[in-house]
Amino acid sequence: MDLDGIGAWKDRISLAGALLCCLFIISVIDGGVWYLRQPINSLRLLPGESVNLTGPMAPGVGSIDGMGFETGSADVFVSLEEAISGFWLGTRMWRGRINLSPEIVAGDYLVSVFGKEDQKRVGANTFHLMVYKDRKAYLAASESLILRYSGLSPWVAAGFFFSMALLTCACLYVMSGKKDRLMARQGEAEVFHVSGDETGVSIYFGLGRIHGIERGSVLLLLNSKRRPLGQIRVETVSDTDAVAKVDALIEVRPGCLVKRIAHPANGRPILK
Repeated sequence: MDLDGIGAWKDRISLAGALLCCLFIISVIDGGVWYLRQPINSLRLLPGESVNLTGPMAPGVGSIDGMGFETGSADVFVSLEEAISGFWLGTRMWRGRINLSPEIVAGDYLVSVFGKEDQKRVGANTFHLMVYKDRKAYLAASESLILRYSGLSPWVAAGFFFSMALLTCACLYVMSGKKDRLMARQGEAEVFHVSGDETGVSIYFGLGRIHGIERGSVLLLLNSKRRPLGQIRVETVSDTDAVAKVDALIEVRPGCLVKRIAHPANGRPILK
């Protein structure tokens, strides 16, 4: 693949990466709206489903045996499994599971978990169950457009688009490396960094000793459209990279090109 082919592929991959980033942002926004528009402690379920839950233990209750529950329907059952130490400040929590009967009628149900002694209901232990007849009704009622029309969670979609965007970045990295190597064989390189100080502007580019560049070598500086900007002299060189000073009046930026100049026997520089 030549430089023109690599450039065309980089443009396509960059466009795909930009599109994937936009889709990632849209998915995150859609998921955020979906999350924020759901009532606190609300659960959307289908008949026969079950879900794990946790909540705070009632004051003064030390074991799970001291906790009770109320569902208001025989088709909703809560199994309280164990008492655990919460993540924040070690608060005592209960862990359990809500199970729905396959025969449950679609509708709204309230589940409360409380201490058997005081039976005080608190918001953190009160759950609103929204049961739908089937998956079609479940999707139609979703606040997430992605979930409603594709059946896919917006968080899953966001993870997929983010992963694909990272893949495009990796592809661009590989393509850029290949482009740099092909350009270096032709005696050219892109300026990848520009820094200025009181002595002028320093430019960094990927030509070094292995490409025949030495300290004091004179190179041609071109803009991104390959129009000459002037000549530069290499001040610092390593095996693969070099640094040169540029007059502060020259408009140079990353993406400009540096081109090697051949010097024949008569000493007159010829562009190579």
